[in-house]
Amino acid sequence: MVCYTFLMNKKYLLGIGILFIVAIVGIITWKSIKNAHPVGTSKSLAHQRAPLPKEVTVTLSKTGFSPSQVTITVGSAINWKNISGSQQTVNSDNYPTNQLHRELNFGIFASGSSVTYTFKRLGTYGYHNQLNPKQHGEIVVK
Repeated sequence: MVCYTFLMNKKYLLGIGILFIVAIVGIITWKSIKNAHPVGTSKSLAHQRAPLPKEVTVTLSKTGFSPSQVTITVGSAINWKNISGSQQTVNSDNYPTNQLHRELNFGIFASGSSVTYTFKRLGTYGYHNQLNPKQHGEIVVK
């Protein structure tokens, strides 16, 4: 009987030991996961998204484009906003054929509206207002 009680106590102690080890491993694992993604910090999942492309606004007033020269990186966008009080255009250079960068030929757009283009290639892009070709600008994409 003493031998049987001794074996049962060993099994009981072994079971408690295994439970203790599993609990310690579980706590360590939980803390490492919690520390890898703390809530409310810049490392949270909500802040790990890819950055949005940069967007620069160029206004078109009665006096022309402002700023008239902009330097951006590939993947950035230019938003031309018409604040002139009348219809205007954004067209590619060379005036009057507008053939150098056809993707910039937006045509006429109303005052208060805007047009946006995302630049996907390096280069220098000249543009003008077809209705007033003295109003011109340049986008440098690096």
